[in-house]
Amino acid sequence: MAYVDQAQAKNRKSAVIMVAAIHAVIGYGLIVGLAPGIFDPPAPKPFVGTQIPLPPVPPPPKTDPQPTELTKPVTPPVYTPPSAQDINRNPIEIDTTTVILPPFDPVPWAQGTVGPPKPFASATPPSFDPVAVKPRNDPGAWVTTSDYRSSWINRELTGTAAFKVEVGTNGRAVSCLITRSSGHDALDQATCDLISKRARFEPARNSKGGKVEGTYASSVRWQLPE
Repeated sequence: MAYVDQAQAKNRKSAVIMVAAIHAVIGYGLIVGLAPGIFDPPAPKPFVGTQIPLPPVPPPPKTDPQPTELTKPVTPPVYTPPSAQDINRNPIEIDTTTVILPPFDPVPWAQGTVGPPKPFASATPPSFDPVAVKPRNDPGAWVTTSDYRSSWINRELTGTAAFKVEVGTNGRAVSCLITRSSGHDALDQATCDLISKRARFEPARNSKGGKVEGTYASSVRWQLPE
């Protein structure tokens, strides 16, 4: 039991020493923290600038300016071809006057008349006189009273319808146009329909005798049958 007591005594001494060391560190820290001005470093001295005199800069050496020589641009001579014509340098002298001369009489032509000659007649007259379109069958048979419909008779539709047809080279009507209305659309439409169906023509001919297209104009009078 004596050995155990001695070990505990040594541990107590070590603990006391450690506690004392800790208290000493804490106390030192308190002293340093409470008195910061004691261990502050000294303030730096202010910087004072001075001017150092420098020797003056020597002036640049004087040099005489050399005159610059201007050279003219060299251009090749302009080539002038020789003249192909001999120009007469002696101008022609023209007599002039300030007196106003009377107008000249017109010069008669060779035919003995004043003015330009009349154009000559064509040496080759046309071999064929142009011919207009003309009916080949009876125009009175194109539209008759038998073409009247009973409804038109009951309504007493009458009037004159003028028309114009385009005739082809075959003598048939190509198109039909009412140039003056009869006053009734039914009669106008019947006029073109019947003429395009029944009319036959002699086609027009040109100056050479050839068949050409032409026109034919006439009118149809619609009158109630008796």
